[in-house]
Amino acid sequence: MWRESRLLLRSPLVIQHIKCHARNVSLLQNDKDVDNRKMNLQNARKKYKLEQNTFNLSEDQKDQVDLVNVPPLIHKVPKEEKRSLVHELRFLFENVFYGEYQKHFGKGNLTIQEMINHFRSSWILTEPKGCEVWRTEAVDDCHQTPLQRAQADHWFAWQRLNGVTRNLIKRVHEVPQEFVSSAYDIQDKHPYLGGISLTMHAQNGTLYAVDLTDVAVGAQTPEVPIALFTVWKEKLMPVAINTYACDANGKVLKPSTLGTAEDIRDWVNARIWFNMVDAQYHQSITHLGFTHMLMDGVSVCMHRNLSDRHPIYKLLLPHFQYMHIINKDAKLALIKPGGFVDKDMYFGHVHMLKLIAILNKTWTYQQNASIHASLNLREANAFIFCLSEIPGYFFKDDALRLHGAIQQYVLEYATHYYRNNDLNVRDDQEIQAFREELVRPRSMNKGGGCGMNGIPEFDNLQTLVDVLTNFIYICSVEHSATSFPAYDQYAFPPNFAATLHGHPDDAVIGLNVSMPDSKEFFSAISVMKILTLVLTNSLGNYKCTYLKSMDMDGRIFVKNFQQNLEVIRKEIYDRNADIIKGNNKNQVQEYTYEWLLPDRVLNSISI
Repeated sequence: MWRESRLLLRSPLVIQHIKCHARNVSLLQNDKDVDNRKMNLQNARKKYKLEQNTFNLSEDQKDQVDLVNVPPLIHKVPKEEKRSLVHELRFLFENVFYGEYQKHFGKGNLTIQEMINHFRSSWILTEPKGCEVWRTEAVDDCHQTPLQRAQADHWFAWQRLNGVTRNLIKRVHEVPQEFVSSAYDIQDKHPYLGGISLTMHAQNGTLYAVDLTDVAVGAQTPEVPIALFTVWKEKLMPVAINTYACDANGKVLKPSTLGTAEDIRDWVNARIWFNMVDAQYHQSITHLGFTHMLMDGVSVCMHRNLSDRHPIYKLLLPHFQYMHIINKDAKLALIKPGGFVDKDMYFGHVHMLKLIAILNKTWTYQQNASIHASLNLREANAFIFCLSEIPGYFFKDDALRLHGAIQQYVLEYATHYYRNNDLNVRDDQEIQAFREELVRPRSMNKGGGCGMNGIPEFDNLQTLVDVLTNFIYICSVEHSATSFPAYDQYAFPPNFAATLHGHPDDAVIGLNVSMPDSKEFFSAISVMKILTLVLTNSLGNYKCTYLKSMDMDGRIFVKNFQQNLEVIRKEIYDRNADIIKGNNKNQVQEYTYEWLLPDRVLNSISI
């Protein structure tokens, strides 16, 4: 299907053929058949309804979760939103296959070395990147060299920039309070501070923090961490981790390239536990809450308020393909009582929903919907603040490229259909109704909206373009960067564990003691394999049905979009080639980043 839709745009003959079948594309104020349009829209409203879901919570659990602040979901998935037969069969096959794989191998316990051996010997599973790094850098091995230790530390820092959670690292201009009392000990013989104090690094704009203390939301947990990072030899490197930042007596650990494996085991263990808490944030907020759930309501509002003749409906529709059905699957299998989240993640589904509700209550369009706003808020966009760049922030570079291409596409498209006239936007009753339901307060009763704070008035073309661009970006770029590296990150627990056992202090016995059991280990592999399935086309390569619904002008804008994406693809390939060429085997090497190559970014939240 991907090849088919690509050919559609490359062949002028095919485009001419499609034109004969293109459906009417018009704004309400220009439609010659308003009565039929309104009747069809009324029918759509019967199929697409918003609901504040209760997720089968008990009364006690409902008291813990502020359900009205969880993003609303579709009440019932219409048949039009179901997967194609081919994709449904593939989805079911993957579920059954990896379910059986887990049943066969998921017995007893595995040591870290046995996990490595399983990946290395398997004919089915590829070795995830996290396992490869652990193995090649000889982590927790008595023969690990200082260079290997530094390389493993850089990988930990690289995960903050280019892993599954890439939106938390921020520049700090003062030493965070959680590290003030330990500053001298941290600075003493630190391998990556270059003899410069934490205070000077903060003043120089080269001190960064990732704060995961909000993840606990009052739960009793042995790890509530915050970590510091700096730049050393043009690489981001870790400075220290406070493992329990909510307590004045939290344990602060720092890296070292000297000593035995036993001497630095506490540090390695701190990295493992930090990443496990990061995994809870990732699945709750970065992934489920603020891609899947957030966009589910946007899609419902689009179907309820925009006629299928509306040009913006045709623009957005490909970016919602299969989203409602995968969200239903997630609700029934992953976040149900006793589902994957309860059984195989550290925090259960109640905690996850509680965290989503708390952060969604304070979510605003201005701060949270835009990659530019996120980077600026965290002072991670150095150009804006005239500060030094965070080296190796490849996600940022590629995301901004793609955001720019999407914005150019939406601008050309919307400018054409609104005739470059702000008055046409203001007079468009359907687009105004779309916004009204987006911002309407959420309600546990019927009639509530999405309650999206800060969506600006659609009173001019540029504002509308910005909002639509950010919606498409979240459905495509943000979700792909969040979801598709998951197997590489999660499959090997020492790299990025969905759950751990015991207490961080148990590392004195050895790292194996906290590892998931075999059932949990293979369950995470199974889920991550399914969650990285490719079921829809890559960004800008739209299915025939979507192209056929457009007119010739719309398809020309799509073709321009594809050409811009091809330029970006080449830029990313060239950048990665330069990274490989520039790496020196005698120094800490940089990792390439490929997850935002346009042909690896999907149009929609389909998995």
